[in-house]
Amino acid sequence: MDLDDLLATAFRHGADSLQFRPGSPPLAYVGKRPMPLSHPVATADSINALIAGIASELEQATFVGTGALEGQYTPDPKRGLPDMVYRARQTPNGPAVAFRPGAAVAAAEPVAARAPAAPAAAAPGEWGWPTEDVDALLSAVVERRAADLLLSSGREARVRIMGGFERIPGAVFDDQRILAVFGDDFTAERRETLEHKGNVDLAYQLTHRGRRHRFRVNVFRQMDGLAAAFRPIWDTVPTLQDLNLPPQLLELAEFPYGLVLMTGPTGSGKSTTLATLIEHLNRTWQRHIVTLEDPIEYVFSQGQSIVHQREVGHHVHSFATGLRAALREAPDVILVGEMRDLETIAAALTAAETGHLVLSTLHSGSAAQAIDRIIDIFPEHQQGQVRIQLADVLRAIVTQRLLPRADRPGRIPAIELVKVNYAFSNLIRDKRTHQFQTQIQTGRNEGMIPFDVSLVDWVRRGAVDPEVALRAARDRRFVEAQLADHEVLR
Repeated sequence: MDLDDLLATAFRHGADSLQFRPGSPPLAYVGKRPMPLSHPVATADSINALIAGIASELEQATFVGTGALEGQYTPDPKRGLPDMVYRARQTPNGPAVAFRPGAAVAAAEPVAARAPAAPAAAAPGEWGWPTEDVDALLSAVVERRAADLLLSSGREARVRIMGGFERIPGAVFDDQRILAVFGDDFTAERRETLEHKGNVDLAYQLTHRGRRHRFRVNVFRQMDGLAAAFRPIWDTVPTLQDLNLPPQLLELAEFPYGLVLMTGPTGSGKSTTLATLIEHLNRTWQRHIVTLEDPIEYVFSQGQSIVHQREVGHHVHSFATGLRAALREAPDVILVGEMRDLETIAAALTAAETGHLVLSTLHSGSAAQAIDRIIDIFPEHQQGQVRIQLADVLRAIVTQRLLPRADRPGRIPAIELVKVNYAFSNLIRDKRTHQFQTQIQTGRNEGMIPFDVSLVDWVRRGAVDPEVALRAARDRRFVEAQLADHEVLR
């Protein structure tokens, strides 16, 4: 990482400090508000390399021995930046380091413990958000790696960052200005679709800092006029370490055939986790991978594997039709963005039966609920056969839920991991999914992870507040007992 470039970007936006933490992009703090910069997420290795580049060997040895370090850093004079002090410390997730202009901070102060003074009241558009131009606003979305930009006619725009929405004062667009951003791409055919169906999907592209960035867009009618939801399509796929997920999940992408399900509520990161598994295959195995997505969220570069990405509504009519076509396209792995209807689920089960590895998502809160939902979608006279079919092809179920972090801005995943062995297959065949929780506990020595154990682990590591964990727990008494034993609850 080019430290001077990042410092210049951060302080150009009025930042008080620039901080690097494992699992997050560089964070420019303006007052108490973190602003993620457009840069790959930091890892423990990259932060250690950064520290090695600015600290002497003696200082590095001090950091290894004490877990804390404070020093001075002078940027390239051509940048016009002031001298910086940096404060580094070891955290449960790896090293963290913060840069601030001015005198050194007290040695006992942890990174980010001292909130910078709040800035004076500012005009609309502070924090660097532009207010007059949609393209400039989308460029800022890319800079800060925001998840979504929502425009509503006559209302202030909002942007989703780290799971929450931030209002952009002064950024108000009417129907005409929302449509004007698309120019000639908003064809007469798309206008007709919007008129008759009430919404229309399209892709939008802009150039920022010499690179092209793509957005998936849905324009729709609502009570007060038009609205548009922009979602960036990233070309850098995060790793499991970036996502704070256990490394054993990579094994789920290496089954020769069968069905692997990623479940959880909307917005829990299911698609991103599957993209990480696909990227692992792409980098390490020679496979033909066909993805069926709605929308395409990450663009895979060609690695060891051949990856063909198809978007529902653009390249294929539906997930089900795309699945049937994929069986004639000689794939080894098929990614199905969502199993949302009977036709898609039936086609996915058939693909898994016929020697393909199928990865997909499903909206459910647990492995048992996922099984019941799949079976219940079929007519009653078919459910017995579907149970047998599912018991034979299912390889693993991961349930994921994102929780707010207690140690820094952001969210962190609590997961349930079920590896479907002979015992689980029998529970599925015999309609005994209510016994899944007991079996998951029994299977911990095989690498299975109960959801409540995942919660307790994050609390013990200081990443999740105990009250947040208790609200999310499936067995509150179990979590209370585990935390009380370690004197975590206050």
